[in-house]
Amino acid sequence: MRLTVTMPWLVALVLLGLGLGGCNRQDSPQGAYRAFYDSVRKGERKDAWAVLSKATQDALTERAKAVGEASGSAEKPEPLDFFFANVPPPPDVTEVSLVREEGDTATVLVRSAGSNHEVRMVREPSGWKVDLTASLQP
Repeated sequence: MRLTVTMPWLVALVLLGLGLGGCNRQDSPQGAYRAFYDSVRKGERKDAWAVLSKATQDALTERAKAVGEASGSAEKPEPLDFFFANVPPPPDVTEVSLVREEGDTATVLVRSAGSNHEVRMVREPSGWKVDLTASLQP
C-alpha cells in the first residue's frame, strides 16, 4: 500500500512540527531558568528582565528608586540597568535540574564549573519566572 500525502496535509504536518519545536521555554522551571541564563549571557537585558518574577521586578524597581532618592534625584537609575550593573556575568551553566515543584513554586539546581546553587522559581500567568526576592532582602 502506498501512502500519498496531499499538499494541505504536508503543510499542516510541517506547521505542527514547527509548533512543537518552538514550545515556550517558560513551560517548565528548568526552561525558564535556561531562558534567563541565555538572555543574561547574550546581554539581552530586556529578555532576561522579562523572565524575572513580578516580585523581583518590583523589588528591583523599589531599590532603584531608593538609590535615586538617596542621590537627591540627581541619578534616576532604571531598574533594568540597576539590576545588570550589580549582577556579575554568569558562570558557564552545565546543568539545570528540578529539585522540587509544589504548586506554583519550584526549586531548580543550577550546576556550573565549581559550584552548585538552588534558584527559586515561581509560576505566573505568563509562565515560570526566576524569583530573586529572597536574595534582594537587606
